[in-house]
Amino acid sequence: MAADWCVRLHFSECTDADRADFRRWHDADPSHAAEYSKMCRIWQVSEQLPDSFGVDKPGRSPWRQRLPMMARAAVIVAAVGAVWGTGWFAGMLPGSVRYFMAQEVRRQVLLPDQSQVQLNQRTGLIYLGFRDQRRVLLRDGEAYFDVQHDLEKPFVIRADNASVRVTGTHFNIWTGQELTTVTVTQGSVLASRSDGSNDNYQGAVLTAGMQAAFAPDRMVQLGRTDPSRAAAWRNGKLMLDDISLREALPLINRYLDVPLKLADSDVGDLRFGGTYDTAELGHMVNALPQILPVKLRHSEQVTLLFKR
Repeated sequence: MAADWCVRLHFSECTDADRADFRRWHDADPSHAAEYSKMCRIWQVSEQLPDSFGVDKPGRSPWRQRLPMMARAAVIVAAVGAVWGTGWFAGMLPGSVRYFMAQEVRRQVLLPDQSQVQLNQRTGLIYLGFRDQRRVLLRDGEAYFDVQHDLEKPFVIRADNASVRVTGTHFNIWTGQELTTVTVTQGSVLASRSDGSNDNYQGAVLTAGMQAAFAPDRMVQLGRTDPSRAAAWRNGKLMLDDISLREALPLINRYLDVPLKLADSDVGDLRFGGTYDTAELGHMVNALPQILPVKLRHSEQVTLLFKR
């Protein structure tokens, strides 16, 4: 059932009624939620199958969308199982897969290659150990990397809008659908746009004190910065340096149970800054009407920001 729901929810014909049925199944038993979470991690790994391998990736082929739901799950499981052994020896599939998640608190993890990673709140990371490289998948989260040096096995991170390649160094990545920033503390990294962008080869070598920002349909933004500002979250701080509300919301919402949302585009242009305790950001949100010409409207699902 977990495999079936994972496949159903990843296809475009999934309806609101399907999602409601899923939620009832998911919440009916803690074991349902646990199995579904495991299946989603397998799904993420399956997305890394290279196109040249001859296995259609889920959701990309019209014939796959016409298969019955349970048959889809069976096809994925059978395809991955049949090719895994051969794929690992050919360097096309990972020999080890590890998943790490930080929920409501930051978490320090040790990867199989002995690299150390600190995960910010609500951040998940998948590690894939290939014969010729170490690969990490990071989506909608933040992490600080201390990568174990290994010239023969580059360390490659795939984030929402960027790909980062290193052999050993220290750096911070913040990533979301609208923006990915890479900030280097020590050593150097090669950061480039993700495979799905229009300019796949647009990138740069970043050294200590440099930051690159990647966003859809925008040129890569390069600049100098104080790395300690980008990694202030490791000490429970959020440092905002005269940025717009539109830019600040993704940074703030990671720490809120009820997210902030702009009620109109004009309010997003307002700018502010400061250093805030990440555990007390709810107080900062309630104080925004005293800092900026805005008003708040609270509900159980969202807090709306209106221009006053």
